[in-house]
Amino acid sequence: MYFKSFPYTLYSLDNVTTVQVVTNITNRVTLSDGVKTNLSLYDEYDIKDGETPELVADKFYGNPELHWLVLHYNDILDPRFDWPLDTNNLNRYIAGKYNDVNAVHHYEDANGNYTNGNVYLLSSNAFTNFSVNDVLTNNTNIGIGYITSKISTSNVIVTVTSGGFKTGDQILKSSNTAVSANITSTAVITGTPVTNFTLEDENNEVKRRIKILKTSYVDAVVSDFKKKLGE
Repeated sequence: MYFKSFPYTLYSLDNVTTVQVVTNITNRVTLSDGVKTNLSLYDEYDIKDGETPELVADKFYGNPELHWLVLHYNDILDPRFDWPLDTNNLNRYIAGKYNDVNAVHHYEDANGNYTNGNVYLLSSNAFTNFSVNDVLTNNTNIGIGYITSKISTSNVIVTVTSGGFKTGDQILKSSNTAVSANITSTAVITGTPVTNFTLEDENNEVKRRIKILKTSYVDAVVSDFKKKLGE
């Protein structure tokens, strides 16, 4: 239904040697802000795992072809990325994006804001050639920090400014990458570590809450949509 209402345009793939008449899908009609923000016109809904725009439209409007209305009402331009992924596709997406889904992506404070983490790093006698203020780079995953305290040749305290560190990571001394240490244990002093998986899962969950135009207003909005397209 959505693209059936779009105007046609001429398009060529061979430098105008031949020309085809195609639907002009670049044409975009927007709903007014008043319609999208008026609390009396919509209800909120949390998308269930595996639900598509078509299934949601069918659930609320009894017509899967009104999937475009669900997308438009929520300013979703690309359902591949703006619509929540189901569990299986989310797992595949995360695994394809990161080398280690359980690596620390960043640290957060009590309010959920990004912050520098402070952690103990342990590695038996591997910190002999490390000193306070040395900058460390995570050679296994993404992470940068600097040593704020050297407790012993086996234990240092590090302020993490980007990414993170976890057990099993190899760290390098930034000023001399020939100097390294393999982390055998970590303990967080301040900051809450957020893994790559947790970050992507939380971002995906945020996308579940959408607005559903109440059924009593659907006909009026669809009619207005058609008028804007010149039908």
